[in-house]
Amino acid sequence: MMDTRIVSRFAVVFGLCYLAACGCSNGSGSANGGTGGTHHVSDADVGNDTCASDPLRTGLIIEQTGVNADAYDCEILKYSTQFSEPDSMIFKAIIYVESRFDYTAVGCANFCSSSDCGQPAGWSQQECGCCGLMQSIGPSCSYDQGKFTMLPNGHPDMETDPSASDWAGSVFNPDNNIKAGIQTVSENRTRMKQQFPSCTEQQYTLMSIGEFNSYGSAKSCTVYNTDYTTAVLEAYHKYAAAAGYTEQAYP
Repeated sequence: MMDTRIVSRFAVVFGLCYLAACGCSNGSGSANGGTGGTHHVSDADVGNDTCASDPLRTGLIIEQTGVNADAYDCEILKYSTQFSEPDSMIFKAIIYVESRFDYTAVGCANFCSSSDCGQPAGWSQQECGCCGLMQSIGPSCSYDQGKFTMLPNGHPDMETDPSASDWAGSVFNPDNNIKAGIQTVSENRTRMKQQFPSCTEQQYTLMSIGEFNSYGSAKSCTVYNTDYTTAVLEAYHKYAAAAGYTEQAYP
């Protein structure tokens, strides 16, 4: 996973590009229905929407991509539990904002030139962009942290075919990508609690997902990246209503 001290998060949200340290391409989550992915497999072949108990289930299909919005609920639930995150539905909303549930989405096309991480020799723009469902893995910033597989040729595993032999280590594999994204938010929460010890849990959630998009944006319990959190909460309310999910009382 990217070191959140140096990597800012990006998303194309409802036609607007939110950014911090560098620009963002019109790739992931475009309101016009375009995403960064060029290869699409049935979500039944990629995600796992057959959890024994799925409180996130909405029965919705994403209009822009035609993907089942429930395809990745099992991964979301698994890693929300693993990293002790209090609200699984917020991650489903983040996935909508970041990629419209297109697991092949790639954003931040100019990340190589503008990131502190730089562009490893011979890597393409896509290889060091923001990748996957949560746009949570930028290979140029996380290739040394064991979150995905480096190929023998020194390039990141960018496999998009779930039937391929190297799919398990791919940056696009939803299990890897969602784990990395939720882990980052969890790490942000720990950091927010250390910096701002008197906030509510709901405030910490919003501060942490705001930091996921733009590192350093949280200034207090009530001053954080509201552009991003507003977009996420719009999707959150929609999905919670469809699933009959009990919403948390976000400020």
